[in-house]
This record gives sequence, C-alpha cells and structure tokens, in this order.
Amino acid sequence: MSHNIVYRPDIDGLRAIAVILVVFFHLFPEANPGGFIGVDIFFVISGFLISTIIFKNLDNKTFSVTDFYFRRIVRIFPALILVLLSTLLIGWLLLLDGEFKNLGMHIVGGLGFVSNVIQWKEGLNYFNSDLKPLLNLWSLGVEEQFYFVWPFVVIICWRFKKYLLRIIVLLLFLSFIANIFFLFSLEKVNFSYKMPITRFWEILFGSLLGYITLYKKRDDRKIINNFKSLLGILFIILSLIFINSDKLFPGFWALLPVIGTYLIIDSGQNSYINRVFLANRYVVYIGLLSYPIYLWHWPLISYNKLLFSDHPPLISLIIVLFLTALLSIMTYHFLEKPIKKVNKKFAAYTLLSASLFAGLIGIGGYIGIIKPYSDQFGMTEYSIAMNDWNFPTKNLQARKFLDSDFYESKDYKEKILFLGDCNMEQYAPRIERLLSENKNIEKKSIFFTKQGCMPIKSVRVLNKPECHPFVNNAYKFSEDPEIKTVVIGSLWLRYFDDNKKAYYKNGNFNEYLIQSPLAVEKTLLEFQLSIKKLVDLKKSVYVILNMPRGDKVDPMKMINRSLVGEKFSLNLMNLYKDEIINSNNSFVKKLKNVAIQAGAQIIDPLDYLCDINGICPSLFQNKPIYKDEYHLRASFVRDNVKYLDFLILDNKTSVSMDKVD
Repeated sequence: MSHNIVYRPDIDGLRAIAVILVVFFHLFPEANPGGFIGVDIFFVISGFLISTIIFKNLDNKTFSVTDFYFRRIVRIFPALILVLLSTLLIGWLLLLDGEFKNLGMHIVGGLGFVSNVIQWKEGLNYFNSDLKPLLNLWSLGVEEQFYFVWPFVVIICWRFKKYLLRIIVLLLFLSFIANIFFLFSLEKVNFSYKMPITRFWEILFGSLLGYITLYKKRDDRKIINNFKSLLGILFIILSLIFINSDKLFPGFWALLPVIGTYLIIDSGQNSYINRVFLANRYVVYIGLLSYPIYLWHWPLISYNKLLFSDHPPLISLIIVLFLTALLSIMTYHFLEKPIKKVNKKFAAYTLLSASLFAGLIGIGGYIGIIKPYSDQFGMTEYSIAMNDWNFPTKNLQARKFLDSDFYESKDYKEKILFLGDCNMEQYAPRIERLLSENKNIEKKSIFFTKQGCMPIKSVRVLNKPECHPFVNNAYKFSEDPEIKTVVIGSLWLRYFDDNKKAYYKNGNFNEYLIQSPLAVEKTLLEFQLSIKKLVDLKKSVYVILNMPRGDKVDPMKMINRSLVGEKFSLNLMNLYKDEIINSNNSFVKKLKNVAIQAGAQIIDPLDYLCDINGICPSLFQNKPIYKDEYHLRASFVRDNVKYLDFLILDNKTSVSMDKVD
C-alpha cells in the first residue's frame, strides 16, 4: 500500500497544540476553560490525513481494505492496550468492588471503540465525571466508528468520483444538521457531544480538505497561505476565549476550532506560522507523542483525584504531568516505534490477540471473577452503598406528557405527584413499598422528576437545557384535577454551589447567576406563585427542604486510599444540624417562608435525619446511610425513611419517622 503522501511536520506540531490544550484543560480547567476544543482539532487532522491516504491509494489502485485496518490496528492498539491494562492494574489496587466492575466494562468498551456509547447510556457528563478513569476514550470511539464505515463509503462512491466532493459535502452537512437538531431541538447535550452522527462532520471537514488538496486547484501564493494560517490561529484563540463548558457544544461553537484547523492545514507547511512554529522540532516531538499523551493523562488525573478526595494539591498535578510525559515518551520509543518495524500482518494479529486477552480480564472484573484488592479490607459495604440506587422502581411505568418522561405506579383513584430532582427520586423505594404492602390503599404515585433540574419554572441549569421545558411541563401536569397532592422536593442548595452553573431569566431574558440577590428574589417569587396556583386548585402541597449533604456523608469520601503504606482506611465523620442550618445562607429559610405563605406545608429532613443531640450521622447500624454526598441510599430509604409515610397511609396528624440514632 503505497501512500505517496508528503510528510508534514507542521501537522504534528498542530497535534501538539491540540493535546497540550486538552491536558491543561483537564489539569487546570479554570485557567484553560476552552481547552477541550483540542479534541475537535484532532478530529479534523485525522479526517485530513486518513482520507488523503485513502483517496491517493484508490487513485493509484493500491488501496486494500485489509491493509488499511491492519495499519489502524498497529497504530491504535499498542498504546491503547498498555494504558488499559495499566489502568486496570491501578484500579485493582485503588478501587472498590462496584467501581472496579464499572472499570471492567469500560475496558471492554475501550477495546471495542464504543466508549462513547457506553458513557452516553450511563449519562456520564464529559465535564463532570472526573472519577471515571477512561472517560477520555469517548473521542477514540467516535474516530474509529468513522473509520469503520468511511473506507467503504469512499470505495462505493469512487466509481462516481466526479460526485465524491458533493457526497462529502452532503454527508458533512447532514451530520452538522444532526448536531444542531439534537443539541437545540431535542436538547440532548450529552448525545450531541459524544455520538458519531453529531460528530462525524468535524472529521469530514478534514476529508473535504484532503479531497480539495489532491484534486482541486488552489491559490498557492505565499500571502494567501500566510493569511489562512494567521486566520486559523486566530480562530483557535477565539475558541479558547469564548468557548467553555457553559456553552451548548458542539453546536455552532465547534465551527470556530474546526474551521481554524482547516485553515491552518490548508495554508500548507511553508506558511510562516506553520514553518517556523508548528514545524519546530520540539513542538513536532510533542505532536509525535500526542496519542500516548492523550491516553495516559486522564487515568492519571482521575486516580490522582481519587487519592486526594477530589482536591489534589498542586504538587500532585505537577507529578501527574511529569508521569504523563515520562510514560508517553517510553510508550512511543519502546512500543510504538519498534512495532512499526514488525511485519504489519503479524503485528496486527498479535495485537488483536493481546486485545482479546485484555478484554477477557476486563470482563472478569465486570462480572466479578476478578476481585479488587479492597475486598481484603472490609470495604464491601461501602462499595454496595455507592451503587445502592433504585429509580425507577420495578412498579413504576414510563409515561410521557408534552415530550417529557415521567413515571407512575398502578392506576388507583387518588394521584400523588412527586415533583423535583433526583433528591425526590430517592424516596421512590419507600413509597412503592408502602403501596405494595397496603393493597387496600387506592392511590397512585407519580414521579415527574429529572436529575439535576431545580423544580422552579424560571431557573435554567447550564449544560442541561432540557430542565427548563421539563419543569414547566411538570407544573402543567400538576394541574390535573385527579392529582390531589403535590410534593415538591430538591437538594435546593446544590444549585447554589460555586461549581454549579445555574441562572434565572426574567421576562426580558436577562441572565443572572442564581446566587445573586436579584435572582434569589425572582426565583422565590416564581416558586411562590407556582405553589399558590396549586393551592388555589384545591391541592395539598408539601415542600421538602434540604437534606444533610457533603463529603462527611459520602461513602467514597469516608475511605482513605493509598498506593503505599496502609492501602485502605476509614475516616468517619458526622455532620451537625447547627452547622447545616448555619451554612444554608438563609435561602432555605426564605424558601420555607414563601412556601408557607403560598399555602404549602413543610417537611424538613433535618428533623428526622439528625438525632436529639443534633448529630446527623453518616452510618446507621454500621452501614452508610448515603449513596454519595447528595443522596440517601435506596435500601435505607425503603426500610427507615418514614417521614413521607403519612402521604400514603393518610395519617395526617403528624409527619413522623423514627429518628436515626
């Protein structure tokens, strides 16, 4: 398979820029909030290089599908297998049973290039999943999924070569439209970010450039090329200035880095910036290391955060950067380069065998045949707690109202609506237990809830545009005359955390951070009006206030982990009711007041999850009470949380529960 493609060191230099942006975004996201656009740069580069090779070899009648995939295997698998096995080994030393099983699944997903699909199904947010060691493999999945189909598309279209350019443009346009449609029309941000149909257009931009470079006349004047290169760099810089995790991405914003990369490559290796800066031998060397750097850096960052309870000191980040560089250099020189000298067919089959072995180990971890080291230290109960979640319960059936999904139990006379976020969902196991144990009660539970959505109509949560229409639909649904009781619950203060992006829009669509006094005032007024409307419709309304929350109740944060010395130890602490009340910054008090003024009744979890001494324990009968820092575990709720029982049992004389002692 003869490529006859001139090597361009400036493209390796561009790879270096891309990987540096990604790594520093992951290490220092506040200092480099737009660095994730490095992935978009990679997509365009990949599309250009691979498509150019395919086109040229089809022209020369030397293209072989088998040889193409052998080369992809030899390029992708050596570093990938090494990093996956290393990640699995460190995971065996550091992770709890449930975490290790999840890692095993992602090992298999990484080898099968479907990490992006698995992450989408799990609902993993690229910007909020630090403790997933293989999160970075989503982009490799997108890229390889493209190359599973692209050679065959080109071969089929090659007989109509004069239409190939139009076909590329058409496919690019369709993928871009899908990206916009899912992002803005269906508001599926996570889908748009990680799925092939909404990302292929970026790779196809590179394919388009490859075709134009080979078969179309270009204006090759130095001044034109220098202008293209300068404009391309400017687009990349503008991307870093204006794009961040708050933006709806990819969407239209992705055009900035994609077109910028297109222009830089199109300017040719002799344009001034490309020749002097991008083709600099040190920059090129980093570019040659870019693939192992991309693979190594994220597992190291993820495990570093795990060791330091998500708050790693600066020195540890510097060590991670050093290890990333060292391991990438070793991978490149002692694995990637030597394997290129081996017979391609033999190397490919050997690597496929090695990947099968790695996949079997991953499966062994996933199904529990291989147990993590933590099992020897009595950590099983904490691992169980982290995965103890049950929503929707088996008795809840999926339904739809105005394009919003909700869940309801069997059809009885009186409907009780539970409206809110996942802090409301956590009560489902108890509610469903009461309904199943009391067959004579003719009531139906309805959960109109969505994770991460504050149940106030005029609040928008950034990165979750689906929340606004969902909450509005929930309140419309609550007006149903058959609904006699509405229970509204949320981890209200979660939306006021510094790292949570939420804001209010008034009638003029002016934006305010939800923490601002004006936004608080308008938000609470909106909430009060919503409750009053329900009360006027003769409904009983209950508002559940904030729960205890924080690292002290999180099973994951109760465990100290180390690679040296004592590997696992417990650090048990309790929250105190007075501390929680004092930290509420008066918002909960204001929320309580406006709810009462509107005619709602208040349920305060602090009255039941804290004992008579004001201690809000993290353990009950020597088992964790919480799933994480924000949610109660399902088994504890089902058996012990009784402060909503009166809604089902009609014991309206009191809102009671056995206190946690």
